[in-house]
Amino acid sequence: MKKVVFNEIGGPEVLQLQDANIPIPEDNEVVIKVKSLGLNRAELLFFQGQYIFQPEFPAQLGLEAAGVIHSIGQNAGYFQVGQEVCFMPNVMPTEYGYVGEYAVAPIEAVIPKPGNISFEEAAAVWMSYATAYGGLVFRGGLKEGARQTVLISAASSSVGLSAMQVAKNHGATVIATTRTSKKKDFLKEQGADFVIATEEESLSEQIKAITDGKGFDMAFDPIAGQFVNELAEAAGNESTIVIYGILSLEDTPLPLFPMLIKGIRIEAIHLVFHVLQHQERFAQTRDHILKGLKHGVYIPVIHKSFSLEEVADAYRYMESNAQKGKIVINI
Repeated sequence: MKKVVFNEIGGPEVLQLQDANIPIPEDNEVVIKVKSLGLNRAELLFFQGQYIFQPEFPAQLGLEAAGVIHSIGQNAGYFQVGQEVCFMPNVMPTEYGYVGEYAVAPIEAVIPKPGNISFEEAAAVWMSYATAYGGLVFRGGLKEGARQTVLISAASSSVGLSAMQVAKNHGATVIATTRTSKKKDFLKEQGADFVIATEEESLSEQIKAITDGKGFDMAFDPIAGQFVNELAEAAGNESTIVIYGILSLEDTPLPLFPMLIKGIRIEAIHLVFHVLQHQERFAQTRDHILKGLKHGVYIPVIHKSFSLEEVADAYRYMESNAQKGKIVINI
């Protein structure tokens, strides 16, 4: 088989496609023949040495995949050879990596692939929709029919687009942000009620105009850094800001005065620690997403696909921030 490894910190140029033996599953593990891989910014940060875990060399890569079970270890539950499954990001990047022609995962990270979606779509579901649902519902307090106003920053990302679908499915008004006007029409086509280009418009002034001066009820943000000050200025009374990333790579200030005056709550979420490793939260998230996929309410947005040989180019494309949805590798 071919698999991707890296032996040093750096940019996409450190990624190497090398020959390896097809893995043999240990107890409570399964191996799949990979059909499609979903790429995530956490992996980009991982090989750049900027993630919350540091790689141990030689390091593997990849948190999300879909394929057909090739072999199973002991105590693999109801999984069977030939079954179509998804590998979820419920693993430590220092222990597992899915980017290759075959991949191994523990059974707690394996879920049957919904029959009404493709392998490509199945590889684009769990990181984005589970992060969005966990952040908005468990951390942000999103409720069905509550008519909340939800601001989603960096909304053209795969998580941002999934968050828009989750928020709209709960009856919220969605305000999407993007840096420039280039993606405004796209975001409106994807369901955003309002779109703000933050490099061209004042976030706080636009939010005031949209909400009649009330501010938003909730923000879902992967940027952090100084942008949190802008969010706090635009926030409504007793609103919640949920941070799930740090695209800015800046230290994030605590906007204490707006928090004191408005009663703003700032939350953070990590998908693995705060959703997937909690049995009840995981079950609720899984069932909600599967229902949405079944009824066509949730439709993964695939922007661009690459081959395994083009893995470095795929991550370079992610670095460019040009994507409108998920970047995948098809095998």
